[in-house]
Amino acid sequence: MELTNADIDAGFAQVRRERALHRRLDDVRNPDFWRRLNPELSITDFPLRRAARRAAPPAAVLDRCRRQLLADGYLHVPSLVPRDEAERLAAAVTRIVNDGLPAELTAVYDEAYRIFAGLEAVFEPLLGPGYFMVTQGVGAFYVPPADDGRSLWTASAPHRDRMAPDARTMAGEVPSILTLWLALSDVTTEHSCLYVVPASADPDFHTPERKVGDTFRLQDIRALPAQTGDVIGWSSHLIHWGSASSRFVTTPRISITMYFQRRDVPLWHPFHIDPEQPCTFAERLTWIEHSLGRAGLFDGIKVEGA
Repeated sequence: MELTNADIDAGFAQVRRERALHRRLDDVRNPDFWRRLNPELSITDFPLRRAARRAAPPAAVLDRCRRQLLADGYLHVPSLVPRDEAERLAAAVTRIVNDGLPAELTAVYDEAYRIFAGLEAVFEPLLGPGYFMVTQGVGAFYVPPADDGRSLWTASAPHRDRMAPDARTMAGEVPSILTLWLALSDVTTEHSCLYVVPASADPDFHTPERKVGDTFRLQDIRALPAQTGDVIGWSSHLIHWGSASSRFVTTPRISITMYFQRRDVPLWHPFHIDPEQPCTFAERLTWIEHSLGRAGLFDGIKVEGA
């Protein structure tokens, strides 16, 4: 596809953001900076120790989750996280972005992991007991009004997640690893909501193919608006993306993501959380650096103490 002037402008804007981040590395590496920026959040070595178990959704919702995951490659659980908890983390994401830093750095805080804890009632029936949080995929997204979706720090272009191919997905079973996307704000179709190609409309879904081609109909694309506290999960084989945001909305789209994987299969990535083992600030910066480097943006950044 031929580059447009808007694509070129977005590329230069991204370079400016990356250079600004490099100039802020002393702040990024300093936990006291983060405590001052969001004093209501915490940075400890054991982020999951204070996590509370969440209420179980009704049995009908859990049954729909399993059937939808097997049929369409994704699931949507409404109101899984309390709105006040999600909004508190959204406020922290907003401060980070307003300070000129990428939203993914939200993962320095305990709450970025704790918000995904206590979901056993939903995910143990799918992934088995003792599933892992795989932190290679931890990240937050802040899509402002009128964002055109070209920035690597806002919405993502159509893609399949890198944790694939998954043998269980190819066999038509419940995946061994899921991406979880948690809405920290209300997300309408005008707010850069998620769009997906359901498994039944994607002839490559149950194959090792990683490319996103033109083998699906535009009519089959499905929008997934969400309310604050909703969780959407999907197989690493699912084609998905975030759209451009309308200039007529007045609030950003804010969300956070994490991988969950079964315990009885090999680790998909060495970065993961064990609730009984420490999770240091330096380790989190290494995870974030790796996540930001998914597009090759920040190769060579060294994190002190990691």
